[in-house]
Amino acid sequence: MLIECTSIFLLILVVVIMYIRRGKKDYAFATIPLLVLPLMNILAYAVSGKLSFVLPMDKFTVYTAINIIAVVVSSCLVGVMSNKFKKKPTRAAYVTMSLIFNIVLAAILVYNMFEMIYR
Repeated sequence: MLIECTSIFLLILVVVIMYIRRGKKDYAFATIPLLVLPLMNILAYAVSGKLSFVLPMDKFTVYTAINIIAVVVSSCLVGVMSNKFKKKPTRAAYVTMSLIFNIVLAAILVYNMFEMIYR
């Protein structure tokens, strides 16, 4: 899922850049929290094996912990960025869709790593 996360990261980054170019900086800032999970997953692939030697956990546990921390951080940032929207229904839709995106993506990533390790 390294290639998929890189693609997701680049796609969301393009959306952020397009918002900035259109002059919609509030939308760009609201989209930035969605970059956290794919970026942390890319980093988790690189460091989870090395951290498993330092921490008393196996590679899968370290990888899962990094992804869960990324979901929590991203969700907190979504909550903070939701204040940029003035209308309550818009804010609720933004928070709901962003949290669903984060949770579903994290579940897919952890399941894929679980399947790859314990096959």
